[in-house]
Amino acid sequence: MLFIVTHPLSNYYSQSRAEANLQLSGRDRVPRLRMPRRRQAARLEGRSRMGITVKLGFVPSYRNVWKPWNAKMLDDSLAMLRALPGVEVVAPGSLTPHGAVQSLDQAETVADHFASAKVDALVLCPLDFGDERSAAKIAERLRVPVLLYATREPPAAEDASLARVSDSYCGNLSMASALYRRKLPFRFAGVHFPGEAELDAEFETFARAVSVVKGLRNARIGQVGVRPPTFETVGYDEAELIRKFGQNVIYANLDDLVAAAQALPDDDPRVQEIIAGLRGSVGAITVTDDHLLKSAKLEVALAEFWERNRLSALTMQCWPTIQRAMSLSLCALFGRLTGRHMLTACEADVLGALSMLVNYQAALGETLPHFIDWTIQHRDDPNRLLAWHCGNAPLCLAGDPARTALRSRKDMTGELPPVEADPMAGLFQFQLQPGPVTFCRLAEYDGEWKMLIATGEIIPSEERLAGTWAWVRAPDHEGLYRTLVEEGFIHHASMIHGDQVKALTEACGFLDIEPVVVDQ
Repeated sequence: MLFIVTHPLSNYYSQSRAEANLQLSGRDRVPRLRMPRRRQAARLEGRSRMGITVKLGFVPSYRNVWKPWNAKMLDDSLAMLRALPGVEVVAPGSLTPHGAVQSLDQAETVADHFASAKVDALVLCPLDFGDERSAAKIAERLRVPVLLYATREPPAAEDASLARVSDSYCGNLSMASALYRRKLPFRFAGVHFPGEAELDAEFETFARAVSVVKGLRNARIGQVGVRPPTFETVGYDEAELIRKFGQNVIYANLDDLVAAAQALPDDDPRVQEIIAGLRGSVGAITVTDDHLLKSAKLEVALAEFWERNRLSALTMQCWPTIQRAMSLSLCALFGRLTGRHMLTACEADVLGALSMLVNYQAALGETLPHFIDWTIQHRDDPNRLLAWHCGNAPLCLAGDPARTALRSRKDMTGELPPVEADPMAGLFQFQLQPGPVTFCRLAEYDGEWKMLIATGEIIPSEERLAGTWAWVRAPDHEGLYRTLVEEGFIHHASMIHGDQVKALTEACGFLDIEPVVVDQ
């Protein structure tokens, strides 16, 4: 599917120009770059220690004669791109005269350089009229997501016979048509001076969308065991994952993982470190020491499986076999793994694990997702839903760390003495941090892919509920739920703090996935 979203129709950002970001020199009246202040994201305990970086190849294009205006637009654009969070910029530099591109030969040189650097996406800008052929040639060679923008006209010279200095507005149309002609998907960011807030927002959204594309392509998903016997709902087509994304499912037998865990000595330093970490980070623990030991050993075995296979996401059969094999539940263990940036989904839900990966990549690894059930509608407020699962959220997402607990399903109030060999033990219990959230769920039917993208807000509650949970306000809850039902989305989803609607929608365009947006 050809993905071309024009700025006037996208309605992503305001059309108003950030004139306050531009100052004119008294002598040359050329706009000076003023970088916009970045919005301060709400502080989350779950912010990453290991962010994701995307490489953007910058293609500054010019026509015939190099002018001072071109040099200024090049320098200002590079400064703006290099200020983006999670972005590494690769530019032509000394490979071409002036560090820009104007011929097919230069395009081949720059394309080779970008391919060697393994850029994840391209940013194209006609500094003046530009050269459509060379810019399109680089995009044609790389076959990665493309962002295109034009620069606005500076003030005209007082003695100008034609009020035109940049001509980027005109040349941009030629460049866009060259991409369109080659059926290369691209995002048009608009006509801006570098330094304008709208362009900054477009760059950042693009970087996050590119991160999603990068994360899904060639991902390795670990699957331990099979789906629960009655859960047809989490079935998936492995051949479609290969065809669509070049992904691999790395399968492990549940018995082999259990055996690897049980073979670990009790005094293994990794095992003891996990136990100490749990004791130091959970507010209340009402499970036995033996449970902590078994769970820690299984965490070591699963972490080894992840690292050995360089996984991108993981899912595992968490009932009923493991309860018989080891007399424990895995919910808190999954939360521990996700807290270590080893994204883990429940119930062998491979597409659920991929949905977590989508949220995580769009967050540039700075915030962790929670694998949830669409559980119940609030009894009194029809626009609230319970985003819940048995107890698998990472501890870093807890609203109140002092009120976190590790419990058994048989005793979620912590009032009973712990029981040895309790197959129901091993559930985290806490309410998630308040704030805006984004839901994501991938689905595939008959080779057609779609992605649910919805927003809401976690509203704090004084209730005391089992598992890891949040009441989420969805102003159009009826529309959201109807969408889930009528579009074939199952009862599992990924939820992450923050608003990712624009980034996920843009990523869908580059991946030829239908975005099903319920923007609250």
